[in-house]
Amino acid sequence: MKRLFLLSALPLFIFSSCTKETTQVQKVDQAFSAVYNIAPGDWTTTNGGLVYSAELDIPELDNVVYQDGAVLAYLSFSGTAYYEALPQVFDGITYSVIHGNGYVSIDMSALSGNPINPPGQAVSAKIILIDATRLALRRDVNLRDIQAVEKAFNIH
Repeated sequence: MKRLFLLSALPLFIFSSCTKETTQVQKVDQAFSAVYNIAPGDWTTTNGGLVYSAELDIPELDNVVYQDGAVLAYLSFSGTAYYEALPQVFDGITYSVIHGNGYVSIDMSALSGNPINPPGQAVSAKIILIDATRLALRRDVNLRDIQAVEKAFNIH
């Protein structure tokens, strides 16, 4: 009987090894994009046509994206089938972008410094917001060591 008990208890000990499994939840940074139509009447100037600006209201551009993320901007003029990354210089006109909490401003001016006219047709602006984690928070990671960076950020 004793032997039978020991033989029946043996599988219980063999197959009941205790291991603690933990699920690690990781924040996944994301990118968001939208296309905005800038009508000819949306361009404004405060200096006699030296610089024209079109301001886009983007409430998703919050302080988190502003402080730690990134904003990318692209323009496409009507009649074209592509977007150009900003900043850009085309036909003597500079196109640039600035942003703050809740807005992106597309600016254009002449390289020569002379007054210009705003676009006479609609312009599409593709804005991409990238949510990111600030690298400075990982002071334990040697950013000059690619293997340390890959390990710290789970890059395979």
